[in-house]
Amino acid sequence: MKRFLYATLFVALMMLLIMPNHSFAANDTLVVYATPIANTLDKVVAQDQASGTPHLVYQLVSVDTPYTFDATVAVDNSVTFIGKSGSNGRPPCIQPDVLSDASIPGHLFTFTKSGSIVKIKNLYLIGISVNNTINSGDGFGITVTGDSIKCYIDNVVFEQWSQFGIDYSGNWDSFWITNCKFRNFVNPGSDYTGEALRFRNDLGHFPTDTISMKYNTFLGLNGYVAAVGVTSYMRYFDFEHNTVVATFKNPFFNMNATNWVCQHNIFYAAFAGGMGNGEYPWWDRIWAPGVGSVIDLDTLSKEIAGGFGIDTTQANWVTTAEAARIIEINDNVYFKPQSITDAITTWNADTASTHYTWIYETDWMNDYTATMFGNHSNFHQNGNQNVDPGFGAGITTMLGASGTTVPSDDGIGFIPWLQQFRAAGVATDFWGYKMAIPDYSSGNWKPTWPLPEETSDDLKYSASLTASDGKVYGDPYWFTHTPTAVKQLPASVPEKFELSNNYPNPFNPSTEISFTVDRNAPASLKVYNTLGQLVMTVFEGNALAHQSYDFNVNMDKFNSGVYFYRLEQGARAITQKMILLK
Repeated sequence: MKRFLYATLFVALMMLLIMPNHSFAANDTLVVYATPIANTLDKVVAQDQASGTPHLVYQLVSVDTPYTFDATVAVDNSVTFIGKSGSNGRPPCIQPDVLSDASIPGHLFTFTKSGSIVKIKNLYLIGISVNNTINSGDGFGITVTGDSIKCYIDNVVFEQWSQFGIDYSGNWDSFWITNCKFRNFVNPGSDYTGEALRFRNDLGHFPTDTISMKYNTFLGLNGYVAAVGVTSYMRYFDFEHNTVVATFKNPFFNMNATNWVCQHNIFYAAFAGGMGNGEYPWWDRIWAPGVGSVIDLDTLSKEIAGGFGIDTTQANWVTTAEAARIIEINDNVYFKPQSITDAITTWNADTASTHYTWIYETDWMNDYTATMFGNHSNFHQNGNQNVDPGFGAGITTMLGASGTTVPSDDGIGFIPWLQQFRAAGVATDFWGYKMAIPDYSSGNWKPTWPLPEETSDDLKYSASLTASDGKVYGDPYWFTHTPTAVKQLPASVPEKFELSNNYPNPFNPSTEISFTVDRNAPASLKVYNTLGQLVMTVFEGNALAHQSYDFNVNMDKFNSGVYFYRLEQGARAITQKMILLK
């Protein structure tokens, strides 16, 4: 196993997400209340941004009525938007207003400052307006356009965004997304929108630094969970302990992944809409034709191999590039309900229909991808199980199988929507799970809280399943009803002989390494190449117990590749792997 790829991103950086409401200086924070339309959130932020001394933090404190926006909340600097939750955990909500011309504003947040740090925490972002309509062509929750922006999103509910919950179009942007809930991303007229995270490749080719998604739930999406690294190079993609339930299209558009860890997740009814005959064989496959799948990989393009540091002028560049990739697809649970298979089988048998469209049913992994795992020693898949997790009855009724009654707040149900869309290439109705339906007729409205899937326990699976790391599969929230804590930095008085996972990993050209020891004695921290040759001594001397040793290791003068760093003290030693990518 490639331990250096496992969860290395959440040691230091995730500390930035654990931000108690009182952690900011008063002069850095602007407390914002939900006020009448004359003072919508976009107006408050725009006025503050234009003041010459904008605040660093906007703290939203109203939970009894949603905040509204008439225009994009645009920020051109590092910023934090944080909600102060109510006594029952309800986060402040933000939703679109209805403009004077009856249109609906589309973009909520846009961040443009290259090199900035953006933090969004404890909020409920809803794309459906105060009059219960959506901007079907322009519904975006968070948009990032600057280069090298680091975006931390924690404990945020994204509800009914018709286009994308998060989209980006900058160079070398990074996202750490934890404890979030993406609900009911359904655009009736399109199955290729309604996506949680999207790289806007239609705007150009931009490389991505890091995408890390942990402890999230994706429930009822038309489009992709993560369309990342589609046609441009991405350094690292980490997808762990997420629950993915009911996606019409493939959860990933990630065929060109170079370093990808996908483990401890649940995929239930993922890619359930299959591929129509107008999409086969190219739409869901980039370079090699075929039927797509939940886990779907392809040979690297020349552009991405070049971004990966491969000399594409050499005759063997394809072999070299493929050998440099590291793909770990381990310990996941996947399952497609029989009702989905039956519906597609029945549809395909109805050749007499005037609206006939063949549907290609998709699997966990197509033959092309399986062959790649068989031929590449650096591709690993272990412990993946085709098992019904046994979700609650509400998930079954959401699918809308024949003979079931679909609740009104589930729309028409998934299978009827599938049939509606495949018949005409467009739909007019919605499907989802307990969709938010704004109704201000009797005063202030706010979304149901706790979330319906929490009170129903529909996502608390009943199967006897435990992931290889000892935790539940998927998003642990449905068992604990609290956001999952991320790893903290070492305690102020460390008491272990311990060597950290380096961060970042992969890296270029420097990375952070920390260690602690539990007794006073000579110790060393050294770096070796794959031949076992010493290439760098980071530390050598007397190490003191109960003290953290932190180092920035710069390997600018070394070649790309795998290296080992080793901590020794007496007879004890710990060795870790890291990868330098230039």
